[in-house]
Amino acid sequence: MLCTVGVLAASYFFIVKPTLDTTSNAIDSVSGPLREVNEQVKEAQTQAQQQANGQGDSGKAAQINLQGLQRCVQRAGQDVNALQRCTSRFSP
Repeated sequence: MLCTVGVLAASYFFIVKPTLDTTSNAIDSVSGPLREVNEQVKEAQTQAQQQANGQGDSGKAAQINLQGLQRCVQRAGQDVNALQRCTSRFSP
């Protein structure tokens, strides 16, 4: 019985825990750029709304750029490189 507990504990510390740590690190590395993209989209929406309220036709151009950014982000999905290309392409 003691031997079984020892084998299970060793399996946890040498197999399961490192795998969980690696997975957690991978998720954290992807969530950072996604958060950044979401913040930039919110900022672009705010700017487009401000321009639409104050400048008439130029607000429509900003809205078109915002729609293009949203389509680009949707197509990129979780591909970090594609998301970075979207932000550089549509940033002012």
